[in-house]
Amino acid sequence: MFSVADVECGIDVARSGRIVGGIDSLPSEFPWAASVWRQGAHQCGATVLSDRWLLTAGHCVCSVFDDFYKSKQLSVVVGYTDISTKDENEAVSKIIPHPDYKCNRKSNDVALLKTARQLRWSTGLQPACLPNSQTQDFSGTSATVAGWGFTNEDRAKGDRPNVLQKTEVVVVTNDECNTWYKSQGSKVKVIPTQMCAGHEVGGRDSCWADSGGPLMIRDDRRHVMVVGVVSTGSGCARPKMPGVYTRISRYTDWIIQSVNNDKARTGLNWYPNFSSFFG
Repeated sequence: MFSVADVECGIDVARSGRIVGGIDSLPSEFPWAASVWRQGAHQCGATVLSDRWLLTAGHCVCSVFDDFYKSKQLSVVVGYTDISTKDENEAVSKIIPHPDYKCNRKSNDVALLKTARQLRWSTGLQPACLPNSQTQDFSGTSATVAGWGFTNEDRAKGDRPNVLQKTEVVVVTNDECNTWYKSQGSKVKVIPTQMCAGHEVGGRDSCWADSGGPLMIRDDRRHVMVVGVVSTGSGCARPKMPGVYTRISRYTDWIIQSVNNDKARTGLNWYPNFSSFFG
């Protein structure tokens, strides 16, 4: 894995959708977790990649008219576990959806957001590590998903908390995931650029308004890698219907190219921080 930022990535200082079946995360436990806001409220999750770039889901930047928001319509909150205590939102200066993403489609559900000003690193704000384009699929690995989304599929029963929630899930092979969904009569079909994570018995999952947030795997005792972006599924935390995530290893090259192209236009040179590369 490597960092898009110019500092070491994936360090959770705390060490230790709203998410269904989750608990409060610790302060600074996931310092790259960000909240995307529209019209004065949380709308989606995101992941801080560098001091100017965040990663989110493509459908998080789609309007109700099936076109993309203008950058001035969105803002982000970074560096806060409790988003009710924020000082101010960061303005967004650019939105880059994946070129093959279409609103209301499930494939290529990924986008980049650029902040209007440079972010300043702190205990509560650090960049995430990304998988390289040849990374394994992580099947059978325990992972963590985090977000500020709803706590229940039925929004009348659940709420949307201010404190970042987290829960543990297991990465499921695409074949097994498709078998599970088919057994439940669902038409969901997971493709190679997606991945599944959850539990056969349900109970823990991402949910509404968790979209765009990170699915994370600890690479070793020190570093955390964001391997998925909350994308879709069928309901929340249902048995044999795990959450479906955009598989980031399939988009790492696009992320690098997009950031580099923007740097080139502004006359700056940028290269991945391979000092944080672990194989």
